[in-house]
Amino acid sequence: MANKSRRTSQKKIPFRVIDDARSGDIEAMALIQRRYDPYMRRLATVTVHGTSYLNTDLYDRLKTRLIMATLKFRL
Repeated sequence: MANKSRRTSQKKIPFRVIDDARSGDIEAMALIQRRYDPYMRRLATVTVHGTSYLNTDLYDRLKTRLIMATLKFRL
């Protein structure tokens, strides 16, 4: 249940920011990327023999997917 409360306590990105990012506002897109950066880093972190490192290829693909999803977003 702790995950659910943590998820709901996080600030949601206002629709206005998403719409601005879809319209080409670089600052709005950067705000969205900053919001999801910790999550993408966590997903792209790989542990090998007890050592963790960031898989930069995976991280870049996740960033690209976030940008594409933002541009395709419809309400």
